[in-house]
Amino acid sequence: MQGSHEEHSAGPDVVADLGTESMRAVYRDLLRFGPRSRSELTKRLGLSAPTVTRVTRDLLDHDRLHPLTAVVRPKGRPHEPLDIVENRGPRFIGVKVTAQEVHAVVTTVRGNMLEELVIPLEDSSPDELVEAILTPVEALLDAHPHVAGIGVSLGGLVAGRRTVVTAHLLGWQSPVELAAVLEARVDLPVVVENDLVAMINGLHWFGIGRAYSSFVVLTIGAGVGFGTVIDGRVVEGRNHMAGLTGRLAVGHDAQGEPLAIRDVASTEAVVRAARARGVLAADEGIDALRALVVSGDRAAREIAEDLARAVALAAGSLVAVIDPQAIVLGGENVDLIRAVFPVFEEALGSAVARGQQGLVVRTLSGDFDEWARGAAVIGIQEFVGVP
Repeated sequence: MQGSHEEHSAGPDVVADLGTESMRAVYRDLLRFGPRSRSELTKRLGLSAPTVTRVTRDLLDHDRLHPLTAVVRPKGRPHEPLDIVENRGPRFIGVKVTAQEVHAVVTTVRGNMLEELVIPLEDSSPDELVEAILTPVEALLDAHPHVAGIGVSLGGLVAGRRTVVTAHLLGWQSPVELAAVLEARVDLPVVVENDLVAMINGLHWFGIGRAYSSFVVLTIGAGVGFGTVIDGRVVEGRNHMAGLTGRLAVGHDAQGEPLAIRDVASTEAVVRAARARGVLAADEGIDALRALVVSGDRAAREIAEDLARAVALAAGSLVAVIDPQAIVLGGENVDLIRAVFPVFEEALGSAVARGQQGLVVRTLSGDFDEWARGAAVIGIQEFVGVP
């Protein structure tokens, strides 16, 4: 089935463009930071009072905003906070692609997940991946009207949120115009982003990162990635590769060569170490190691402890440079660190300066919900505009 924008929406007021930049600015501020009065919006956004009055009236008329109960003040007129309409507002689909599966979710405009679909990925070639993405996307479009945009995330280098330049885990060595191909099939705006960058944007806009102006995300799984938000902005770097390579050194190998974190903490590296020590048989993988760690197997826990120390050393290096308020640990193998968390805390404490000992450490679940929601959030960002 080839869906169309008209088939899956319920009228232009639901998914139409937000309009002027002033309208986007007001809607975006309320979306991210919650209800505010017109006078508060005027001060925060640097807009004139008449502009805010006009913009909010237009947004109210188009059912984008709704008024809340007026707040009585000791002096002056009562404040009438405004907030976005979420329940009847636009929906967004987020798709996280791994080498084995496609995870798709549908969310509200505030990134709250409403439904999730997961399908296996048998063939990661571009043509087959497009079909694999469309299978859950079209099912979600049929079930959820008012979809205004789609975000797709995958491990790889992405240019302009449109073109996948390379994707090593998928075996892509040549550019793929993934956004354009998907748009032609669903007739909706599609954006594509590196999976770590998308996930960090999701945490920053609507997740646990909202509480911090600066934080670092470390993910461990098939690959190892780092991402940072500094002073409220996601850092991507000159080539949009900041933190995406896992090349950060955490020691030296037996030959004295620098040992990169990906060569210690990736799934392949952890399984290789476990097999070399006889913890896993040649035909056993990361799931078997998890089970051994949970059961309390001493040798398996030593593997997890080594992983925790390596990740803590990498985290300490990032803390020394960035001095964030929080470290967020994620990825499908984060449960191994969680199982030996005191070891991680001790190693991190030794790696950071005395004045940084109050660093907050948060962990995400090891599933892909947060990643898929991050993909939806880049679709939301496309809809509301990113300042």
